Amino acid sequence: MRSEPRRATPDMVAAANPPEGFEPILSNSPFGWENGPIFEKADDSGRVRGFRVADRHINAGGACHGGMIMTFADILLATAVFDVAEPPFVTVRLTTDFIGPAFKDEWLEGRAEVTGVDDGLVAVTGRMVAEGRQVASVSGLFKVIRSRSRP
Repeated sequence: MRSEPRRATPDMVAAANPPEGFEPILSNSPFGWENGPIFEKADDSGRVRGFRVADRHINAGGACHGGMIMTFADILLATAVFDVAEPPFVTVRLTTDFIGPAFKDEWLEGRAEVTGVDDGLVAVTGRMVAEGRQVASVSGLFKVIRSRSRP
């Protein structure tokens, strides 16, 4: 059963306190809804996505859980896939190199870019930072189910 896309409520946005220019993305899945809200803004360098690390994202060590960083990595890399393909597409591989921590109440954001497209597969890389510190570098491979029509 597919859920209807939802956008964060004003209370959720206020609690996340995103930096200026960030707007909540549509959440297309119950899983994404429970782990968000995720925000996005466009600037001269492309799109950047981010979220505010909340209590529900923290591990026993007091930092953002690696599972949440990987969840965000998947959402982040998909941002770039949208530039070359329309949904649906699925994650084939996701590699995350954890470099440093992100802590509660910090803003974690990232950028991603397509590095190759071949035979329905899209290769993507990205980088995440929190408060100016690198948190992770990520790469992934996505399988396009339907290619974008070209004019």
